[in-house]
Amino acid sequence: VSLKPQRASLTGNMPALEGFGVVESWNEWDSLREVWVGTLEKKNLTPADEPGVARKLKSYSLYNWPLRDGLGDKACMAEAQKQLDNFVAVLEGEGIVVKRPTPFPTEEALKTPLWSVDRMGGFTCPRDVFFVAGKQVIEAPMSWRSRYFENLAWRDLMMSYYTADPRMRWSCAPKPKLTNDSYGKDGVPGKPNESEIFFDAADARRFGKDVFFQAHYGTANQMGRDWVRRELTASGLRVQDAEFQEFHFSHIDARLTPVDEGLVFHSNMDKPTHEMLTLFKENEWNVINAGDRTECRSTSDNCAPGIHLNVCTIGPGVVIVEQSEKFFIKKLQEEGCDVIPVPFSAAYPWGGSLNCFTLDVYRHGPAGKSYFPSLDRKAEQEAARAEAAAAEKAAAA
Repeated sequence: VSLKPQRASLTGNMPALEGFGVVESWNEWDSLREVWVGTLEKKNLTPADEPGVARKLKSYSLYNWPLRDGLGDKACMAEAQKQLDNFVAVLEGEGIVVKRPTPFPTEEALKTPLWSVDRMGGFTCPRDVFFVAGKQVIEAPMSWRSRYFENLAWRDLMMSYYTADPRMRWSCAPKPKLTNDSYGKDGVPGKPNESEIFFDAADARRFGKDVFFQAHYGTANQMGRDWVRRELTASGLRVQDAEFQEFHFSHIDARLTPVDEGLVFHSNMDKPTHEMLTLFKENEWNVINAGDRTECRSTSDNCAPGIHLNVCTIGPGVVIVEQSEKFFIKKLQEEGCDVIPVPFSAAYPWGGSLNCFTLDVYRHGPAGKSYFPSLDRKAEQEAARAEAAAAEKAAAA
């Protein structure tokens, strides 16, 4: 019997490191060297009572995904902890440095001069709070009251990188007031209005020089996307509008997933618009429908239709995936990807899947590479036209 050789870890037999002290990550697929992983410690089983959370909690009732075993919350949490521990062990087995937060109590009510909320949520998902665009960390303002102070569990870690890496930049978006008047756009309770800057970091997908950013799909608004565009444009990056044919409450990492240069997957229920699809295809990207999610363990699972796309890519075409998502795994393998299946679906109700629970702080790869040459040509043409117009104006003066 011929057996497939066991794949070597990405870093070979490198000794375990305490950390690189470097912040740099340009896309979602270059070789992962250092990652933050969230914790279930201090995670609340009871959701907070607030507008944004109430809007998301309707998600399960919209789709009624078939349950495999219908775990109760405590049993689901206990299994999720085992799965999270296993995931961390898999990452470390690949030679990847793993950093964890410093959680603090979440059970007590919070109060600011403008609002109060009965509890926090937890510290499971650094992906929602931060994203790394090259050498720059973008800290999101957060769209829920219960997540307003979630960044503080990661503050000591972030300060350690800021101290160690003199090239690191750290930009924090202004936090919204989060009063009742902050919500209710289009008559939808919990939907952010356009009077303030709203976004979560997981509304962004990074493709080197270009960052695709979604608004109006759950936690971000147009003002939020505009803030990110202004901030990253000043750093020499481009921000593209990520638009889809239908609305489903979701971050973009459960909607659109690149796993290598030229290879991107989307959820069957989150098809890109014609304009977005054309942009990918004219730049020779293979865009593949990854179908719908198949795994659900609990009625507390309010994750998106594309939660199976929420993978952890640790190198070009090397993808850690929830082991029960057989259709997606087959699609990945058909495209030549190296799949590492792990159990993780019990963690879905407590924050999401593998990408949600991580933040790639350091990936080794090319800096600021453009994967969309058509956008380069467009920028050059616009610059040439602007230069010609300025010359003509100067000649006429």
